[in-house]
Amino acid sequence: MLLNLFKVDGRLAPRRVLAAISLASVAMLVFGLYLQHYLDLNPCPMCIVQRYALILVAVFAALASARGAKGWWMGWTVLAVVASGFGAF
Repeated sequence: MLLNLFKVDGRLAPRRVLAAISLASVAMLVFGLYLQHYLDLNPCPMCIVQRYALILVAVFAALASARGAKGWWMGWTVLAVVASGFGAF
């Protein structure tokens, strides 16, 4: 049922999925900053590196969802996947 939000004409719409990925990345960053500044939980060095990767994923996914041209969103999606691997080392 939730998957139907991402469908257009019965097919999965990559722009909507990429926009949702960008929004989820920003939400995770905001939650991490909330934990750090309001609940006084200090992040470990790995968490800080993961934040950098989440920023890159959010930016790349947002850029990928900005235009409908296939080459445009495919290129930015590849960069988002590479950036997500950077945060998983």
